[in-house]
Amino acid sequence: MDVHPGQLKMTGVTRVAHPTVIIGVALLIGGCVGGQGASSTGTPEESQPSAEASVSSSPLARPLRNQTGTAILDPGTYVLDLFPVNIAFDIPDGEPPGWHVGDSHADSAIVLWFTPPEITYEFAFSTADNVYVDPCNAAAGLIEPPIGPSVDDLVAALLDLPRFQVTAPVDVTVGAFRGKEIELTALDSGSDCPEVIIFKAGHDDYDIVPGQTHRLHILDVDGVPIVMRIIEGAERDAAAEAELHQILDSIRIEPKG
Repeated sequence: MDVHPGQLKMTGVTRVAHPTVIIGVALLIGGCVGGQGASSTGTPEESQPSAEASVSSSPLARPLRNQTGTAILDPGTYVLDLFPVNIAFDIPDGEPPGWHVGDSHADSAIVLWFTPPEITYEFAFSTADNVYVDPCNAAAGLIEPPIGPSVDDLVAALLDLPRFQVTAPVDVTVGAFRGKEIELTALDSGSDCPEVIIFKAGHDDYDIVPGQTHRLHILDVDGVPIVMRIIEGAERDAAAEAELHQILDSIRIEPKG
């Protein structure tokens, strides 16, 4: 990935980068910025309430629910209202096979994906409780003491994970919420480690296939770290990428209440 000094602008987010801080493999989306600039200090600032009407309260917004693995989402606005915060986004009227609900519950990731043969585009949201001592062996247990409650605590734990190549964090803003962006690439640890666990979220383990890169936006949403994951497949599909850009541009995060 080519990185230049100054401000890099991506789909729906603004981030600040500095020379030499990005390492590893990145699958980066280019696009227009919908959020405000991020702080160069790296400390998440108190978010300002939006002057716009709440999308999650709109009668046109539909709660996102599991619809089995084969159901395709109709175009329109959806809200993840089982999550610790309300997350709204728009599904465009695109080409099949379309976007699907992968999961939708309160503790862990809520996932949509686009999967024609050998291509996967995915985005997800999750909380993160703790990381494992050995990401290849959940039986080894979680680290003690557990990670702290802040964005910086989670970022520090992820940077210290074995079996991963991790980029240095940069500032990121999604809408009114600020945090950090990192990219993790799972290293190939042999046949005894087909999936490498990034972190534990509720009752689920958030894992990754060796060799795959996940881009994480770790946001401070009213004091709760929320992880937004973006994955692009190794094989590229222009139509799918265009739809993914539209969806990410449309994301609105709203605190509960």
